[in-house]
Amino acid sequence: MWEEPEPEKQEEIIKQMAEIIYKYDMDLGAIFLLEAVKPFASVGSQLARFMVAPFIPFVGEKSIPYLATFENKENVEKLIRLIEERSEEDRKRREEKKAEGTPKNGWRRFLPF
Repeated sequence: MWEEPEPEKQEEIIKQMAEIIYKYDMDLGAIFLLEAVKPFASVGSQLARFMVAPFIPFVGEKSIPYLATFENKENVEKLIRLIEERSEEDRKRREEKKAEGTPKNGWRRFLPF
């Protein structure tokens, strides 16, 4: 019941979590929280398994691969790196767009600032 998912499935879960975090624009908060709890990843996962086990029949078994994936500190670090890379790409894209000088719309185009 608590077997470790395959490495391909783990990578998919990590990418999916990064997309969800980035979609809701929670990258800074997520990085801060993940860095803070990374040393306790294995202990927290074991505690979560203990707390979630009675509710598995109601929730379903789809949460088990997530718990198993993030009990490994290396997977938490991969998630942090993925979020940081995505944030850096977005920041560069915004700087390039700002450097291009998007034309102002409406009456704002007459203002000097």
